[in-house]
Amino acid sequence: MPTAPHNPVTSGHLAPLLTPWRTTAFCKSSTMLDLSLHSLMTFALPRPRNGKKIGVFDIVRALKEGYNLSTVLAYFLAFSGYLLLSQYRDMSLADLARHNLVEHDASLFHLDAHDDDEYAPTAVDKSLVKVACQQSGRYRSGRITLEDVANIRVKREAESRPLDTLHAEIARGEMAISIGILGGESAATEGLDLDILRLWVEQERLPDGWKPTHSQGLFKTYKMSTVIRERMKAMREGRMINILDTSTDETGSQAGEKAEKM
Repeated sequence: MPTAPHNPVTSGHLAPLLTPWRTTAFCKSSTMLDLSLHSLMTFALPRPRNGKKIGVFDIVRALKEGYNLSTVLAYFLAFSGYLLLSQYRDMSLADLARHNLVEHDASLFHLDAHDDDEYAPTAVDKSLVKVACQQSGRYRSGRITLEDVANIRVKREAESRPLDTLHAEIARGEMAISIGILGGESAATEGLDLDILRLWVEQERLPDGWKPTHSQGLFKTYKMSTVIRERMKAMREGRMINILDTSTDETGSQAGEKAEKM
């Protein structure tokens, strides 16, 4: 029986492809463009893969082929990223780490840039990953939901320099699209398995056999990001409590019920 061609994205064997870039901006996992860059390693970049001369249509193709994004969303992410980077020619992976363009402060998985540094830290901060995972699972056991993201982002942004409107939207959108793609068709309500999140963020790979189960579109992504934005706004205005601020003797469900009643 013939077998399908080996696909490192869907087989989970991304790590060997990524080794040359572990000290570059590729390690800025969980940004919108990084979804496409995972796929670029498989579909788009010619050998030798040196992380340079990546065209905008390479990213579009990678997003569609690797993650089954809709054509509209793939074009939106690719061209938005190029505009934010002020790239009018091919880009390199290192460009993603330029501070306050695509990259931003208050990342859930990376430390903030130092003062006037042009490039932000690129290594995943394991303590931040640990905190994010510990603060998740309050609505679905073992999963990070959009509601969890709202809680965590409010806490994280309180510790960092203020985000402008654009980068606050990017910060919410990157988590919405990551959960939407990696969490499956019901991710908007059921969230993403934390084991998959850890594997993707810390090891830059996906589980063996993973493949997209649906087409992620622009409107669905917008609706998911809106859930995060509205909950964050309600918490900041005092109309909803943040579960993470409740006493430790309350269970997640008890705290969640209290938050919803406010």
